[in-house]
Amino acid sequence: MDNNQDKFVIQLLIGKQLYPITVKREQEGMYRKAAQLINEKLSRYEQSYPNLGYERYTSVALLDFAVQMLQLQEQKDESLYTETVGRLSAEIDALLKAGKEEAADEA
Repeated sequence: MDNNQDKFVIQLLIGKQLYPITVKREQEGMYRKAAQLINEKLSRYEQSYPNLGYERYTSVALLDFAVQMLQLQEQKDESLYTETVGRLSAEIDALLKAGKEEAADEA
């Protein structure tokens, strides 16, 4: 159960708009950093492609963030497979080693 005292309203300037956002105190820094990243990306697009509408900058920035998120998810998924394969290989090696030791003891 969330305690309402742990939440408060912060003002975030994203692009050209000010947004009041209710956040948990421990997440304030993350929200502020996210707003900063968005503003930096919007600024880069505005500088790289002058004279386009603000809505187009926002759309391309959203697309860029979505692609980055999907790339990170793929990397995370691949690391889970790599970790699992490594663990299973170690278990197989241990079993093979134990089997060899038993065979040597029996001989």
